[in-house]
Amino acid sequence: MKCDTCDGKGYIEVEQECRICSGTGKSKSFDPKITAELSEEQLKLFMQGICGVCGGTGMEKRMEVCQDCRGTGKAGKCRVCGKKVVGNHDLCSDCRRKPHAYLLKNSCGLEDVRLGKIYAGRVSSVTDIGAFVNLNKRLRGLVHRRNLRNTPLKENDDVFVRVENIRPTGEIDLAVAEGKDYLIVEVSKEAPLLKISQLESATGRMVEVRGRVEHIKLTGGPTIFTIADETGLVNCAAFEAGERAYPEINADDVVRVIGIVKRRDSKLQIEVLEMERLLGKEASEIERLIEREIERKAEPEFRGFLIESEVLENLKDQMMNVARELKKAVLESRPIILRHHWDADGVCGGVALEIALLDYIERVHPDPDAKNYLVRRKVSRAPFYELEDVVKDLDESLEDMAKFGDKIPLVVLVDNGSGQEDIPAIEQMLIFGADVITVDHHFPDDEVDRYLLIHVNPYKAGGDSSYTSGVLCTEIARMITDRDLKILPAVSVVADRAEGEVERYIELSGYERDYLHDIGLALEFEGFYLRFRPASQIVHEILGFGRKDRMQKLVRTLSSHAKEAIEGNVRTAMDGVRVQMLPNGIALAALDVENYAKKFTFPPPGKLTGEVHDRLKRQYDRLVTVGYGPDFAVIRSEGVNLDIPRIVKELEEEINAGVDGGGHLVVGSLKFIQAKRKEVLAKLAAKIGNI
Repeated sequence: MKCDTCDGKGYIEVEQECRICSGTGKSKSFDPKITAELSEEQLKLFMQGICGVCGGTGMEKRMEVCQDCRGTGKAGKCRVCGKKVVGNHDLCSDCRRKPHAYLLKNSCGLEDVRLGKIYAGRVSSVTDIGAFVNLNKRLRGLVHRRNLRNTPLKENDDVFVRVENIRPTGEIDLAVAEGKDYLIVEVSKEAPLLKISQLESATGRMVEVRGRVEHIKLTGGPTIFTIADETGLVNCAAFEAGERAYPEINADDVVRVIGIVKRRDSKLQIEVLEMERLLGKEASEIERLIEREIERKAEPEFRGFLIESEVLENLKDQMMNVARELKKAVLESRPIILRHHWDADGVCGGVALEIALLDYIERVHPDPDAKNYLVRRKVSRAPFYELEDVVKDLDESLEDMAKFGDKIPLVVLVDNGSGQEDIPAIEQMLIFGADVITVDHHFPDDEVDRYLLIHVNPYKAGGDSSYTSGVLCTEIARMITDRDLKILPAVSVVADRAEGEVERYIELSGYERDYLHDIGLALEFEGFYLRFRPASQIVHEILGFGRKDRMQKLVRTLSSHAKEAIEGNVRTAMDGVRVQMLPNGIALAALDVENYAKKFTFPPPGKLTGEVHDRLKRQYDRLVTVGYGPDFAVIRSEGVNLDIPRIVKELEEEINAGVDGGGHLVVGSLKFIQAKRKEVLAKLAAKIGNI
């Protein structure tokens, strides 16, 4: 701490009456003896009748040694009682008279040990020659048997010792100190306080940094603390032989760290010697600076949309907000869960955000393992965020919080999350403090907005389901990374059969429509057998983010197997299709999926119903195809103004059959209890007939 009186200079300016002019400022005469001390300008003033010493002010300034700090410029508090002390002392005069012992913090080295001083230590081992005592993690001395003074010592005993000798080899000779009622004075090394951005030039040196703990990772060796200040992030490794170092320090605590700057692989790392929590005004100021800088760094970079679109322009602010929240989560070491539907559109959307975030983590995060715990892409089999998914997500997140001090995650729902059926799972996440973002193109329910941090949906900006999740997520991803992601919206548009201006993405990709269709088919075929596994390596290869030659082989192989499976199942399914012409001119096709399709094989009921529908629509201009099983129905339509979410709500109110479901306006599904299947399907057919 600096001396308040001299502001750390060690001297003060004193103003007094001029000794030459006695305070008049005028010069009638002056002592010739002082002329040698005067400058030419001062002599000219004397010639003009003005005192050249005081410049005519009558007051003279001179420098005096500061009496409060005795010229040291330093002041502080007594380490024992907290009284103000001056000079180089760390104890006040009263405490210096009392018996005291020094506790050397881990930053202290041999140069900080003084002969004759008493130190607090701990016995590390007892041998025939005496007891070895650790003064800190870096310093160890020996109490020779002759210096034990008949004191029985055993391993891990706390003991007070006096330094008897420091040998040229660095060995410390100790003796057991008499008495036990010592005041403990903690001693810490003074290391230069640096910002994290300045550590590059401090490799190999001891430094001090102050910042906020963003993440804690327990490994088989050190505990890794990721520390942030307003200039960046750095990993701090504290070694405790497999145990959790500094268990009193938690994520979001503001800390002071002293350690040695080293390089691990290509990243800087601090090997921790000391770490302590900071409180009060200092901690608040560090928090304020960090938050301000994170907001600045998290600002997304808008590179323009890949296509010209009024709908995308209307969604721009919300999409920028999503990119901002994702970047903030990375900077704060907050885990991100990407939950997407398992179909090709959902996969493309999830992969777009995954790639962008992995690129960003590589650029800004000091932990080379951060990719493994900060971003988790997960697959949802249902077209909504169901309770089975949220239970898994919460279980893993809470377990990581307990084990590693992880923060509660940011959840991003892709190709789902816009409907009433998503609310129970979202609500459960919110109870534990998570934030949920939805990027979806299904028809939205206004009620869900109450639970979401951000909701990106084309229906809210004058668009429709043609603006697929793959399109929306790719444009968001481009606000985070400059990676070429053009293939993702193209595959998404073709796989979801989107039409309109979004078809420009197909041209931008540089691939033929048929090949893009095969890529989508390969994704869905592989995804069906992967079940709930994201399998990023395989999926990235299929989408061309690996070796191009392997991509072509994968797409060709997987899509051919998928086509064979589809043709075989459609051939048998067509025998079970019953088509009825309704009075309003709509052809209603019903397919008994349970009895006319293989179970647990590709394609699943939804995909199979869609394939049957594609063949039937060549014969009928206005067509609704319903593929039904014991307790579900899948709906596909062509040329019919359907509103499936509204129909589901009406059925739920009219029949006591546990009806729920949803989807797009013209494509969707519903579930019900098996006992009411006939009644539900009859009501559904009646509603289609009344369109």
